[in-house]
Amino acid sequence: MDVLICVADGVIHDGLDYADRIGERLAAAGLTSARCDLTSLPAELPRPDRAYVFTGGETSVHSDAGWMRSAIGMTRRLVADREGTQPGIIGICLGAQIIAEALHPDSITASSAIEVGLTPVTRPDNHTEQVVPSFHYQAIAPEISSVAGVRIEWRNEHSAVQAFSYRDHVFGCQFHPELTATDVHELIDFHTDVIKRWHGDVDAAHRSVERHTAALDADLFRRTVVDRIRRVSG
Repeated sequence: MDVLICVADGVIHDGLDYADRIGERLAAAGLTSARCDLTSLPAELPRPDRAYVFTGGETSVHSDAGWMRSAIGMTRRLVADREGTQPGIIGICLGAQIIAEALHPDSITASSAIEVGLTPVTRPDNHTEQVVPSFHYQAIAPEISSVAGVRIEWRNEHSAVQAFSYRDHVFGCQFHPELTATDVHELIDFHTDVIKRWHGDVDAAHRSVERHTAALDADLFRRTVVDRIRRVSG
């Protein structure tokens, strides 16, 4: 098994959970994977050959749910355990927030409004821009950069930390590089109530997909996740 997909709760839309597209994209890249349900963690987490990938989900890192407290504690141990051949650790959306909370407690704050649709993000160092699929209403505070070894990789006006890395083996992104433009349209329709609850505009979210689909790189998941897995696991 190359990759262990650590799956949180919730679904992208009816019939598609947060691990499905990740597994498909990994398989297309020639990487094998298995799933582990974070909501019922085993006594011992299986160890992959190359990387752990933590998915998005619907429960806040601030939840008192036992599985969330266990997931953060387990992630803290994984992040700290860097001995030679330790697998890489990658978090997507909620997965990135779990990693951030493991690195720097109280790193996660509520956004003033949801970010959903296709949105541009920018590298802080050279202003390179890319378009990414977004669906999050909690944010990683920029104070995460106070942790030695943390580097903010992507940002935009909505979120000061769209993606970050820690040393050479940990990466987290608030966005969903695994999703297609069609997935995002279906996500918006499925989560209309959530979008409205978090002060979002459903029609504007759909328009953002129509506006930016041509700029959504088909290789986004490969560049963001697969290449990183291969680089870390060497």
